[in-house]
Amino acid sequence: MMRAYRRSSFLALYTILSLAACGTAFAQALQSGTGVQFNLPVQNFVSNYYIDVDASAAQLTINVNANGGDVDLYVRYATPFPAPNDATFPTSPQAVSSDTLNRWSQYHSYSAVSAESISVLRSSRVPLAAGRWYISVINTSNATAAATTLTATTYATPQLASIAVDFSNPSTNADPTLACETTPWTDATPVAPVGGNPGTTLGQQRQNALKYAVSQLTQTEQPPVPITIHACWAHLGGDANRAIIAHASPVTFLVDEPNFGGYVLPLRYTWYAITEAVRLGGASQCGLIGGPCGGTNNEEIEATFNEDIGTAGVIGAEPFYYGYTPAVGGGPSIDFVSVAMHEITHGLGFLGLANVDDTTGPVGAKAGIDASGSSIGYEDLSQGPYDDIYDVNAAIVNTITKDWVPFMGYEVNGAGDAARAASLISNNGLRWSEATAVDSTVNQLKALAAPQSFPLLYAPNPISSGSTLSHTAQAGDLMNASYNASRAMGLAAPMLAPLGWSLTAAPAAAFAEPFPSNWFDRSHGGHGIDFQLARHDPIYGDVYILVFYTYDANGYPEWYLATGNVIDGVFVAGLDGNSNSLLYSTYGNNHGVGKLSLTQTNIPASVIVDFNQAANSPVCRDTDRTGAPLLAVMNWRIGNDSGNWCMEPLVTTAQHATPDYNGHWFAPVDGGWGMEFLNFNGDASSSSLFVLMYYPDAAGLPAWAVASGSLVNGTANLELLARANGYCRTCTAPATTQTTSLGTLTLHLTPPATNGAAPNGTASFTINYPGGGSFSRTNDAITTLSLPAGQ
Repeated sequence: MMRAYRRSSFLALYTILSLAACGTAFAQALQSGTGVQFNLPVQNFVSNYYIDVDASAAQLTINVNANGGDVDLYVRYATPFPAPNDATFPTSPQAVSSDTLNRWSQYHSYSAVSAESISVLRSSRVPLAAGRWYISVINTSNATAAATTLTATTYATPQLASIAVDFSNPSTNADPTLACETTPWTDATPVAPVGGNPGTTLGQQRQNALKYAVSQLTQTEQPPVPITIHACWAHLGGDANRAIIAHASPVTFLVDEPNFGGYVLPLRYTWYAITEAVRLGGASQCGLIGGPCGGTNNEEIEATFNEDIGTAGVIGAEPFYYGYTPAVGGGPSIDFVSVAMHEITHGLGFLGLANVDDTTGPVGAKAGIDASGSSIGYEDLSQGPYDDIYDVNAAIVNTITKDWVPFMGYEVNGAGDAARAASLISNNGLRWSEATAVDSTVNQLKALAAPQSFPLLYAPNPISSGSTLSHTAQAGDLMNASYNASRAMGLAAPMLAPLGWSLTAAPAAAFAEPFPSNWFDRSHGGHGIDFQLARHDPIYGDVYILVFYTYDANGYPEWYLATGNVIDGVFVAGLDGNSNSLLYSTYGNNHGVGKLSLTQTNIPASVIVDFNQAANSPVCRDTDRTGAPLLAVMNWRIGNDSGNWCMEPLVTTAQHATPDYNGHWFAPVDGGWGMEFLNFNGDASSSSLFVLMYYPDAAGLPAWAVASGSLVNGTANLELLARANGYCRTCTAPATTQTTSLGTLTLHLTPPATNGAAPNGTASFTINYPGGGSFSRTNDAITTLSLPAGQ
């Protein structure tokens, strides 16, 4: 049996610091097992140390220790971290923050102490592979990190870490079932050794038996990073026929999405138990989510055993049996080792988060972060709801038609709740679909045709709170819903594998590849981003320009600019000296040709665009977006406002016209204004053209307008329009769009003379200001600032 879980989200916040590089610590080699030592001044970092790993390595472990300060550790494969003292770093401005390093990293450890460790295996989220692994170390504190020692070590075989047990640290609660009593672990009552357990007091036997259960799971799951169990007793009660023998769960769950950063989990927007995250991320709990590491702060599982077992009135006063070997002939006693193994396996992540309690929300609902922002809930959510990794691998099987659908997955606004609720009371319609368990020899249904071969999950009618969904219905399994004294893992091991406990080498991590276009959110029509490829960089990856065209609080058009790299499918913008990545600039009052000047204004603003697995995001499920060629989640913050938007491209590369004029255009000798062209469909003589134009308004503020029409033989005569009912970024979109005419735009465009060259042309326009005056140009030469498609 399990209790309601103590849950919280991955809410670690990252210190934004402008950090200076320490000396010239760029691209310095490490030798396996040989440490290097350096001092890290206040708010400083080194980048990039590296170690070259060959194909024989099965594990890479990186450790850093310092005296004083607060050092954090970041690791990535194949490409280096940004280093502002490197002249080739492409993003300008070139400030680097702890958040920057975290978003570039593939592994991190940033606890509140100056001792961090990361272990990478072939089965890790980004699997260990031959090649160069880069390392950055940062000191985020206001004290020097002296004698900082960095060591990277490769191993030919994986190194087995421990699952430790904390038998101390009691806690009290007004509800005795929620207390954590530890005195039973030191009970001095004399007892005789039993079943290979040499303890001669009841407390010793209890500790020995739990350690033995833990050792069995350690050998099976082989954790590369230490995991700690907080071991407790409580008065859980019971009656003559039924009792909760014990319960256990992970102490928290994590979810990856852009506003949190630190992508250590294979599936975005998906709950993982902290134990699974520790396994996949190769770092301790405090290293993954930050904060102190002492005491219970760095414990991943809480296991509580029923202190009332063995007392009169509770299931016949049957006691726990603490032997290492199963009791001969069975007997009436409750096998403590099998109970402990079962509960700790729940703590390793063997549980689903779909709601099975109608008092907490709709049955079948997905879990999100509740309005308090501190625990998982099913109603009144501040974030989410999200899938969870256990339920992602479950299936709803129709035993009559013999077809099936995923238990979780893409759906709009909780449309799958009812189907999940029905499967939870289906008896045999709730199954496990992931191939590792289906194909395993321990699957008793293996010989049947799919989906009948899918192992049964426990789904009685009515729902059994604490047992439904998170147990198997296969006889003799450790994780069977009913106590059966089994110590055989059965389906537990192959079911844990896809949750993060696989010992099999993982495929290389796959990341989304975005393409230049105009991107918009169907729920925020009129706002959008002009996202264009500026250039390729052989070291740091593609560099993009992002213009966020939007409206201010009064519905007036404005735009912000970001420049950055696409790192592992995520657009990470560079920072200015104030640690802003989304920049707002104003114009001077001279609007003459070649006289426009831009002055950056310090408005706290940032942007991240994640192109990976966006369909899993709640913001991409607010409406049906099937058919979108690619989705992305844009996390933006401007002043006190912020949002997560689901973005999709307005035009794909395949829809570009020929000749292709798509991209961001500017006037080389008359900077300060520009245009995005979307040139699509049609033939060589005629195509459709959409123009987004950026210009200074009468007050020198950055404004924008749109135009659309036909491009015929390279010429377009268009009307420039502004939205008359613009609306703020956090407001609800008006039901209809109202526009007003601002002036005219005439374009004469010429295709490139040779392959790979940029097209060019001229622009003539007049933009009439509402209060009088205008901004105009005549036959200004223009060309593309962005790269042509396919370059």
